[in-house]
Amino acid sequence: MAAESVQRVSTVYLSSSEYPRIASAVAVGAFDGFHVGHQRIVRELVDYGHKASLATVIYTFRRNPKLMTRGIQGLLTTNSERVEYAGKTGVDSIVLEDFSARFQGLSAEAFVSEILISRLNAWAVVVGQDFHFGKGRAGDAETMSRMLANAGRRLIIIDPVMVDGKTCSSSIIRTVIIEGDVERAARFLGRSYSIEGVIVTGNRIGGCLGFPTANVEVPDPVKLLPGDGVYAVRVIVGGTIVNGVCNIGVRPTIIAASRRTVEVHLLDFDRQVYGHLVSVQFVTRLREEVRFASPAALAKQISRDVIRARVILGPVDD
Repeated sequence: MAAESVQRVSTVYLSSSEYPRIASAVAVGAFDGFHVGHQRIVRELVDYGHKASLATVIYTFRRNPKLMTRGIQGLLTTNSERVEYAGKTGVDSIVLEDFSARFQGLSAEAFVSEILISRLNAWAVVVGQDFHFGKGRAGDAETMSRMLANAGRRLIIIDPVMVDGKTCSSSIIRTVIIEGDVERAARFLGRSYSIEGVIVTGNRIGGCLGFPTANVEVPDPVKLLPGDGVYAVRVIVGGTIVNGVCNIGVRPTIIAASRRTVEVHLLDFDRQVYGHLVSVQFVTRLREEVRFASPAALAKQISRDVIRARVILGPVDD
């Protein structure tokens, strides 16, 4: 089945200073994951912007501030993924600001006056309820509301979105991804969690076992990988969706790898794919990665994994 590729292309600016100062409505945040909570914020942004005849802008960062300030374990979305997901919402522009030392030193007052009002010409700003900003995260939504009101602008605060009885957040999604619970992650994201990478040459051990695999090299080292294990996946290869079984881990039965690897066995697919960029979408976790007594025992288990994956994924529509 051919993958959908039609989407709106938003204008991307790599600094707020590049923005042409068109009167705007702006959504501010890290938007890591672009989960259902983020999607609600952006829907409100687009709806309000259209009604008020304002350009719509997502203001975020090229690298999530939490990587430097709070040591999170990885990112749910790369810059290109956030731009892709944002483009599907109909937003006009995306600003990917550099979280530089100078920016980190901006006070809450300077952020509102210099960035939002002067550079982005924001007449309305949309944020989540737990939003914080400025040096040391000193400002919150109430602070921003007061500052914007003093300048004749307005703040729109979006209530949290609840999923499985919990507030949807990037942090909880990171936790369930690390645990390998990709089904639960999908409920928070509104889609399957995915990684993008290039198919590279491996050691061809999978082929010797009767299950040739494609090694996926993920280019962004801070992209969060699901926990070690075996997963039923859908893979987009050259615009085509292919079912597969993916192993993430160190391959303990054969030769333990020095680092975690991502290997995908594509079902009913025999085209040459080395060098291709692919997207691996995680549907469910089949089992943990374990060490088997022999390669033959591993091959039998992989055969069972393939049968389960076929049942879970179903046929791919033509």
